[in-house]
Amino acid sequence: MSCNPSFGGVGKGHLMKEIDALDGVCARICDKSGIQYKVLNTRKGPAVWGPRAQIDRSLYKKHLQEELFNNTPNLTFLARPVEDLILTTNSQPDSDVCKQLVQGVRLDDGQCIHGDTVVLTTGTFLRGQINIGLETRPAGRVGDAPAIGLAKSLEDAGFTVGRLKTGTPPRVDGRTIDYTGLSPQPGDDPPQPFSFLNDAVWIKPEDQVMCHLTHTNSTVDKIILDNLHLDRHVQEETTGPRYCPSIESKVLRFPKRPHQIWLEPEGLDTPVVYPNGISCTLPAEVQVDMVRQIRGLERAEVMQPGYGVEYDYMDPRQLKASLETNRIKNLFFAGQINGTTGYEEAAAQGLIAGINAVLKAQDRPAFTVSRTEGYIGVLIDDLTTQGTNEPYRMFTSRAEFRLSLRPDNADERLTEKGHQAGCVSHYRYHTFMDIKHSLDRSLQLLKSFSQSSAKWKRQLKYDLLSETKSGTQSAFDLLKYPDITISRLVDVVPELRHLVPNRQLCNRLKIEATYACMMKKQEQEIQEVRRDEAMALPDNLDYTQLHVSTEVIEKLALTRPQTIGAASRIPGITPAAMVQLLRYVKHFKRQKHGSETQELSPA
Repeated sequence: MSCNPSFGGVGKGHLMKEIDALDGVCARICDKSGIQYKVLNTRKGPAVWGPRAQIDRSLYKKHLQEELFNNTPNLTFLARPVEDLILTTNSQPDSDVCKQLVQGVRLDDGQCIHGDTVVLTTGTFLRGQINIGLETRPAGRVGDAPAIGLAKSLEDAGFTVGRLKTGTPPRVDGRTIDYTGLSPQPGDDPPQPFSFLNDAVWIKPEDQVMCHLTHTNSTVDKIILDNLHLDRHVQEETTGPRYCPSIESKVLRFPKRPHQIWLEPEGLDTPVVYPNGISCTLPAEVQVDMVRQIRGLERAEVMQPGYGVEYDYMDPRQLKASLETNRIKNLFFAGQINGTTGYEEAAAQGLIAGINAVLKAQDRPAFTVSRTEGYIGVLIDDLTTQGTNEPYRMFTSRAEFRLSLRPDNADERLTEKGHQAGCVSHYRYHTFMDIKHSLDRSLQLLKSFSQSSAKWKRQLKYDLLSETKSGTQSAFDLLKYPDITISRLVDVVPELRHLVPNRQLCNRLKIEATYACMMKKQEQEIQEVRRDEAMALPDNLDYTQLHVSTEVIEKLALTRPQTIGAASRIPGITPAAMVQLLRYVKHFKRQKHGSETQELSPA
C-alpha cells in the first residue's frame, strides 16, 4: 500500500465486492487488517453505497504475505527488476499488428524467466520520476528505482505510450496534532465486512480508530499561490488525476473555497497520519508552512513531505477485453500501465489479466465481464473502447446498469461464472450456493404471505404510502418501505422469525425489495438508449445547452462523438446524461426540420 492507507469507497467499494466474488484476496485481507470500517453514501440508495475501510499498513502486509507465502500453492516469488521482454515472431497472428509473441522476461542480471504468458503490472515505475518542488529524480516511488529498460522495450515494440502523473500528501505525526475542535469521523457499528465469506470483521466496533475532518483556509491558498513558481509538477503538461487532484490544482480550479482534509491514522502501532486531501508537490519547507496553517495542525511535525510521480502508461485501446495486448500475443497489461488510478482498479484488472493468462496457457476461451455484469466490465470496456487521457477512477455514474450492479449482489453476478472459469475455490463456491439457496428460499417465503393493504396497515400500525393500490400485498412488497424490516414483519408473520439473526441475509432481502420496482423503470431508460444508439449526432450540436454536469459537457465537446452509441461509451457520460442528450438531439432535429419546411413553403 504505497499511497492511501484505505480500500473501497463509492465505486471502488463495488470493485472490491466483485473482486471478492471472483475469489480475489484483497477483500479478505482488509477484513483482517482494517482499523475503521464505514459505508459511504448511505444517504442515497443501497445501489450506490460505498463500503470503505481504513487499513493498518503493517497488518495488511503481514496477512497478505501469510496468504501468498503459506496458503497459495504453486506460487514462486522472485524480486528482481525486469529489463526486457523475450519476444519471437508470431507465426499465427490474429491481426495485422500482432506480429510478435512473448515467451518470458529478461531480468537486469541477464537471467531469463520463460513462460507461455506474461502479465505486466508496472504501477508508476515505467520511466518514473519523482517531483518535489523544482527537484526531480528518477524513481517509481520513494526508495525504489524506475523501470527504464522495460519502458523502452515496450515503446520499441510499437505500443502507443502516454505520460500521466499522480501525487501523495505529506505524512504528519499524529502525536503533534491538536484534535480539539476538529470534527470526529467514527466508523460504523457494527462494521461491515468486504468479503462474502465473512459475517464480521476482526476488530470490535468500539476498538476502531477515529478519523477527523479539518479544512484548508485562505492562508493556505496564499502560501500555495505564492509558491507555484517553485512547483515543477504543477507546471508540467502531464495530466494528473481529475478526481483526486493535488491541493495546488484544487486552489487553482476552485479558488477562495475551503477544501476538506481527512486525518486518517495509518495503523494501530504507528503515529503516522495520512492527511487525505492535500496531495502536494511544493518544496518540503513550504509544505511544512502550509500544513501548520491548517486547523489542528498548527504544531504538527511533517514526517515525510508529499511528492508527485510522473510515469509512462500504454494507451489501453491497444488491449482486448481479456487485457491481452493486440500488438504482442500472450502479453497482458494490468493496473496503472493501462492509465488507471487506485488499488481497487488495479486489483480488478490484475485479477482479470491473471485469470486470462492462465486460460490462454491452457488454450481455453477468455474470461470477460460485460458492462451488464459488473463494474469490472465497465472499467475494462471504458479503457479498451475509449482509452483515457487522465488517471481513470471508478465511479458508480460510469455504470448504465447500476441498480442491478450493487455491492450486495456481486456474488450472484460473478461467483458462479468465476467457478466455471476455475478461479473460484470449491469452498467459496459451496459457501455462495448455500447463501444463494437461503436467499431464494427466503424470497419465496416473503412472497408467499399476502393480504390486503388495509390489513397490513392495521396490524403493523404503519401508514402505507398513498400511492399504494388497493388489493393484496406480500410481505416482500412491504419491505420496500423505509421503516419496514424483517424484524417488524415478524410481529405479523411469526414464520419469518428464523431470518432475524442473519443480519446479512436480512439486509440483502431488504435491498432486493427496495429495487424490485425501480429495476423496471431503469430498464425502460436503457431500452430507450439502445433503440436510438445508432442515431447520428449533428456536427454543429451545441452541448452547452444540455442540462448536465460541466464534466459531461467538456467530454462531449472535446470528443465530438458521431453517434449516440459513441457518446454512450465515453467515460463519465452517465445514463441520465444520455437520456438528456437523446431528447436534446430529437428536439434539435425537429427544430431544424421545421425551419427547413418553412423555407420550402410557398409565400
